[in-house]
Amino acid sequence: MLKMIGALIVVFAGTVTGMQLGGFYARRPRELKSLTAALLLLKTEISYAATPLPEALTEVARRADPAVSPFFNAAAFHLKNFQGTTAARAWSEALAETGHTLALREEDAEVLRALGTALGNSCREEQAQHISLAIERIKAAATSAEADAVRYERLYKFLGFGTGAALAILLY
Repeated sequence: MLKMIGALIVVFAGTVTGMQLGGFYARRPRELKSLTAALLLLKTEISYAATPLPEALTEVARRADPAVSPFFNAAAFHLKNFQGTTAARAWSEALAETGHTLALREEDAEVLRALGTALGNSCREEQAQHISLAIERIKAAATSAEADAVRYERLYKFLGFGTGAALAILLY
């Protein structure tokens, strides 16, 4: 009886682990699309509304998807509350604080880092161009992420269950 319960726990743990790994692949395309929409809002705030960057970031955080809004909120917080902080530094700090909560790969984070270096360092038109470039790169990553989600989400879920079942059989 105890062996059976132990085997079920091992299978359950493997399944949960596989679902978590597969969940990363399912979340990434959604979050990249949300990030694209948020960057479009930021571009609009900067180029058309001529909103100062701290207020633009706050507005984007308010209107963006809850998955990506903490990132913009943290950037606005750093920019507003730490005297002498550059936009690039605030952006980088926000990415360091909230990047782990997002389903981003290193190349996605690198796109955001590159964008952060351009924010606040140039005129509105150039900032809008940098945002547009980042949006295009993130859209390409989202397309790739959708293909990965289709391919790997089920694979990791099955592997998690299969590994748990194999361990249970070996231990039983």
